[in-house]
Order: sequence, then C-alpha cells, then structure tokens
Amino acid sequence: MLQHVTEAAVEGLLLVLAWPNILYPIVGTLIAMGFAFMPGVGGSTLMALAIPLTFRWEPLPTVLFFGALMGGATFMGSVTAILFNVPGTTPNAATMLDGHPMARQGRARTAIGAAAASSAIGSSFGILVLIGMIPLLRQTILLFGPPEFMMLALWGLTTIAAVTGDSIVRGLIVGGLGLMMAMVGADARTAELRYTFGSPYLVDGLPLIPVALGLFALTETLDLMVTNRPTISGRTRLEELGGTVREGIVESMRNIWLLLRSSCIGTVIGIIPGTGGTVASFVAYGSAARSTRRGGPEFGQGNVRGVIAPESANDAKDGASLLPTLAFGIPGSTGTALLLVALTVHGLTPGRYIMTHNLNLVFALIWALFLSNWLTSMLGVAVVNPLTRLTVVRTQVLVPVILTLASAGAWAFRGRVTDVFVAFAFGFLGYLMKKHDWPRIPAIVALVLGPMFEANFHITLRLHRIGRVSFWHRPIAMTLLVLTVLSLLLPLLRYRATSSPEEA
Repeated sequence: MLQHVTEAAVEGLLLVLAWPNILYPIVGTLIAMGFAFMPGVGGSTLMALAIPLTFRWEPLPTVLFFGALMGGATFMGSVTAILFNVPGTTPNAATMLDGHPMARQGRARTAIGAAAASSAIGSSFGILVLIGMIPLLRQTILLFGPPEFMMLALWGLTTIAAVTGDSIVRGLIVGGLGLMMAMVGADARTAELRYTFGSPYLVDGLPLIPVALGLFALTETLDLMVTNRPTISGRTRLEELGGTVREGIVESMRNIWLLLRSSCIGTVIGIIPGTGGTVASFVAYGSAARSTRRGGPEFGQGNVRGVIAPESANDAKDGASLLPTLAFGIPGSTGTALLLVALTVHGLTPGRYIMTHNLNLVFALIWALFLSNWLTSMLGVAVVNPLTRLTVVRTQVLVPVILTLASAGAWAFRGRVTDVFVAFAFGFLGYLMKKHDWPRIPAIVALVLGPMFEANFHITLRLHRIGRVSFWHRPIAMTLLVLTVLSLLLPLLRYRATSSPEEA
C-alpha cells in the first residue's frame, strides 16, 4: 500500500511539472489572486464560474486548474483584510483583527510578509498531513458525529467572544445577536419561517457576504470619513511607513511553534466535514490570544501573532479539507463542495474508485494546490511595495473606490440590489458598534457557525432522547466542552491575576 501511494505521488508530481500541464496551475493561481483581491468575490465564486468553462476539458487539466483555484485565493484575501479591513474571503476576517491595526500603524509590509510566510508553511503542513493520512482516512473522519460538531461550533463562538474586545460580556452579547441573525429564515427542521417579519427577502436568511462587507468594509470607510484621517495609515509618504517584508518573515520564524500549532488546528478542523476555514482561523486566533506573551501589543491592537495564527491555520485547512472530499465525497468547505461538482462532471467520483484507480490524479490535485499556495505567497511578497502604497493614498481618492468595490461585491453575491442596501445598513450598525467599543467579529462568526450549531444541537437532542447517543460518554465532545469552559474562564482568571497586584 505504501509503495503504491509513493508511486502515485511521484507520478502526480511529474504530471504537474510536465509541459504544458504546468500552465494550468500557474494561470489558475493568477486568476484566483485577482478575484480574491476583490471584496466579496472570492475563490468560491470563481470556482462556480469556472465549472461550465471546463465541461469540454480532459480530467487532468480540470484537476490542475481547480487545485490552483483553491490555493490561489486564500492568501490574497488576507492582503485586502490587512490593507482595508475587508476580508477577501470570510476566513480572512480573523486576519483583520491585528492585520489592519498594523496597517494603520504603518506596518502593512510586516503584516503581509508574516501572512505570506505563514500561508506558505501552513499550506505545506496541511498537504504533508494529507499525504500521510491517505491510508488512514476512514478512521479519522468517523470519530466526529453531531455532538462533536455542536461542541466545535460552540467552542469557536465562545473563543472569539472571549478574546475580541475588552469585555467578555459584550463579546458574548454580540455573539448571541449573531446567533439570532443566523436563525432568520426558514427553520431547517420544520420549514417554518422565523424572524422574517413578512419579508420575502429574509426567507433565505441574512446573506453573509453583504453583512460582512457592511460590518467591516463600509464601517471602516465611514470611520475614515468621520475621523478625517488623511490616509489609512495616517502617513502621506511611503518613506514614513515602517516595517519590512523581511521583518514579517522573521517574525513568523521567531514564532514557529505558534505557526506549527495553528497549522495543526487548521489541519484537524479542515478534516472535519462542513467546518471550513472560518472555524479554523478563528479557533487558531483564539488559541494564540490565550497563550500570548507579555511585552508586545495586545491582541486586536497590531500583534503580529494575530496574523500568523489565522493565516497558517486557514491555509493548512486547504489540504486537510480534501480528505473527506476525496475519500467519501463529503465536502469539508464551500471550495471543496464546488471541487466535488467539477470532479463528478468529469467522471471522477470520489471514494474507493478514485483513491485506487485514479490516485495519480488525486496527487496531481494535491501538488497543484501546493504549487499554487507557494506561488501566491511569493507573488504576494513581490508586489508588497505597490500594495502598501495604497495605505498612503489620500482618503478622498480611496473612499469612493472602497465604496464602489464593496457595493459591487454585495451585488455580485446574488445579483440583488437589496443586498447592497443590507450592506450599507450593517455598515452604519458596525460604525456605531466601533464608536462605542463593541466587537463586531463575534456577530460574523456566529452568523457562519450558527446553522452548524443549531442543526447538530437538534440532532444530538433527538439521538439522546431515543438512547442512541450519550453525550457524557463521547471523549471528543467532552474535551471540546472543557475547552469551551476554559475559553470563558481563562480571560477572567488572567484579568484577576493582573489586577490583584495593583489593588494590593
């Protein structure tokens, strides 16, 4: 078995490097980078558009192209998050928490350098784990059931609520409001309408992309307009900016254990079907915030560790999310769901057949993803200076551009003008929250994880009532419960420990 896997891995690598096959991942990476730089129009949108274009392609070019589309969008989404506080994709929202404050301090180059290094290493880690676990897929995935999914979502919610902002209570309140927003629309169990107020627009629930664009992109734009900042960074000349790409890469190497730990988190969560990069990046961010060393900036105020952790976890999940997709046809994220469609269209049915008869194509996909992740990071570093110039562009020029891009991103999501109005409504709400020091991130995380939590909560209750599941006899679920409690208690204990000497 091991020899068969090794031979397939070598054959897959040779297929990627052969001419003209190498052009497919390179072109796919460049296209994905361009799409990821546009707010709200990320890799998933591009993959959906690309499926009809590849109907007449052979399986190998399709596999190489889609592998590149998966990897190319991840890092560039972090660039927009750092420069404009606008996540190119939803998982990049965690990078905004410290990446954008670094840009406002004139250290955008350091943040982008750290993101590039963390992205490349994290993706490599996830892909190596993927290759090593191919013979052990089934045992790994079957460990998670509804109770584990429920607790994983709850852990992610409480972690972010506890580490974002100065008040745990405010974080939990905003997270609760986000859960309420996630329940808008038709009940998944009964199809009854909830909180729609008779509006047909809300039947399908609140759209994630317009809400995220409003809470972050439009909020920051309003803040730029109201505070009369001359530029994003407050500097007007490129020479006034601090930090370098090299400094960001060095910081990543200096925090190598954080990078590897976050990559492990991203890999484990990526393996679990239906979770995706948002859970991975925020759980990794929360873990880093709880283990932060004294002496540096606080998390949320420009700590480079707050960039390293989510970026490495987000990229590590890409390779790991292929495990359930290829082995059982269970997509681990939106991107892998669209990849599953593309594979099926070309007769590559995931499962035992593709893992035995087409294992070389599986490895071609893996190597295309690997190449794309590294190529994206290297190109991102190469163009970092032109990109950081955007932080010294005058507000009068930048604001109309951001408003236009955010509006276009909201409209492109579903082609509805109403989505644009929703984005602006949440933009005003986000500005009020920022002005009064209320965190916004827990609302978005709850909106993403809410459906996952609710569905698995009801399934767990139903199974418990009929005696099929005993929550207290599920080690992984109990471990996640303990981690959830610790996520809430550790910030309180740390606050008491730091305040006691002052009171004394």
